[in-house]
Amino acid sequence: MSGSATSRNTPGDPPTAAGSPGRLRARRFAVAVGVGLATLAIMLAAEPRLAIVWDEGYTLGREARLRTWFRALRDPQAFAATWVPPVEELVQQVGAPAPRPDQVDTRSKLLFDPRVLAWFWPFAREEPHGHPPFYALLGLVGDVLAPTWQTLPRARLGPILLFSLCAGAVFHFVARRWGGWAAAVAAGAWVLQPNLFGHGHYAAYDGVLSALWLLAVFSFVAAVDDDEPAARRLKWLSVLTFGVILGCAMATKLTGWFLPIPFVVWAVLYRRRRAFWVLGVGLAVGFGVLLLLNLPWWTEPVTGLVRFFRSNLTRGRTIPIPVQFLGTIYQTPLESLPWYNTIVWTVLVTPVGFLILGLAGVYRAVARIKTEPVGLLILGHWLFLLALRAAPHTPGHDGVRLFLPAFGVLALLAGLGVGQIGQWLGKASRWIASASLAEGLLSVLVMMPTPLAYFSPIVVGLPGAVRLGMEPTYYWDGLDPAALAWLRDNTRPGQTIQFATFPTSWLYLRETGALPRRLAPVDLGTPVWYVLQNRPGAWAPWDRALVSRATPEFKVDKLGVPLVWIFPYRALQEAAQGR
Repeated sequence: MSGSATSRNTPGDPPTAAGSPGRLRARRFAVAVGVGLATLAIMLAAEPRLAIVWDEGYTLGREARLRTWFRALRDPQAFAATWVPPVEELVQQVGAPAPRPDQVDTRSKLLFDPRVLAWFWPFAREEPHGHPPFYALLGLVGDVLAPTWQTLPRARLGPILLFSLCAGAVFHFVARRWGGWAAAVAAGAWVLQPNLFGHGHYAAYDGVLSALWLLAVFSFVAAVDDDEPAARRLKWLSVLTFGVILGCAMATKLTGWFLPIPFVVWAVLYRRRRAFWVLGVGLAVGFGVLLLLNLPWWTEPVTGLVRFFRSNLTRGRTIPIPVQFLGTIYQTPLESLPWYNTIVWTVLVTPVGFLILGLAGVYRAVARIKTEPVGLLILGHWLFLLALRAAPHTPGHDGVRLFLPAFGVLALLAGLGVGQIGQWLGKASRWIASASLAEGLLSVLVMMPTPLAYFSPIVVGLPGAVRLGMEPTYYWDGLDPAALAWLRDNTRPGQTIQFATFPTSWLYLRETGALPRRLAPVDLGTPVWYVLQNRPGAWAPWDRALVSRATPEFKVDKLGVPLVWIFPYRALQEAAQGR
């Protein structure tokens, strides 16, 4: 499946006569493990510098409920004897009420009572609890591996481990087909794409889904690839792995339910009977995993599915979110972003070298459509993800977050592109590969600790993107330690801070002492500061007046562009009154 032998002998490939195939496989695997471990070290080193973002507070709240449920399951009677629902939680206070002690005193009630599960498992339900639970279960890995860490880094450890595992898998997958240089670029385009790098840390869903998407591609190819007869004994393992990954993807976000579609299209195009068999078995396993991970569905499988789809397919009525794109504000998903929005976003936020190599990979996938079918599979996934987010009335907020897996697939195309550039330029392609890796590394270093604010040199970076009418930030990732320290130092007892929006991440920061003890509107006190992020699409009229007229007391900026302002509260009052 992976193509002719000549397709592998590009610059940077290991010489075919350098050793036995077994020795080459062992060396390739060892390097891939090294890439994964190096990625893990980099991610863990960077993690303390990344601010808690919008959705992470909600994740921490949901994980706290799961943690409590597992504790109750160990000794239900002892748990029920002391059970008092928490007074303050980070999860949104919408949905089922907390159970009574008599509802949690046996394992059967904890496992099978829909009312109990609705509170302890706030997943795949009505908004704002629409996402399934895999990402939160993954976050609990930190409880096992790093139980002494603080809550946020502990919750981030599971996603970071998955992201790092995927980096090693990217290297191994590409190296086996297109050589070492192509693999280095592909792994670099996965780790050093600033948006992937940032989301790969967060205790949320999008970095997790991006890694699962690539791992599904790798396991599917391994299951249908017949180039290496010696590996056929492991085909069943690859098929089962593919199914487990499908189930985990579907148990992360609604987007994961669309993952099988590019595989089906590819199987039809190439008329691969084995591919249909792998898909059939994989989907059966995947649905089993999905059911296993969604505990409330054990007793309500049909009702649970209907509720999940109703919740996720009616977000326009429940959570409309305004977004500014190229100077125009769209109320998504009630209004649709332009059909070309994902193409524009890809150009705007991909480092130039990775983008050029990715486009070369697109050319190679089309040019070798008959001899290298894996290239068309990768291209199909990329185009599908771009089209999915560009569909009419699809949520279009938060920059590239909602089609983040496309950038993981683009990393594979960049690796494929190195092989194509090698065919055109010979060993000079190594210089292009090296330059692209250097650019990616520089992009992350320059943009830390706000990698989500990265924009390409094609548009003169973040300042140029602002001139084009793009939103500089959206996730509150600009509220860095310096801003938090300023708020602590300049807020006296009895005074409160008001944020333009109130994700429960602020409650976590208050709990840990990173923010002062009083936050409006949950605490009584005299408002003294108003904190606003530079997300123009979501601004109220008084926010616009405030930004245009008032002088902030403190601001966080990157490359000269403000990301967060701290204004005196009296300035907000004057702006709201039109003064």
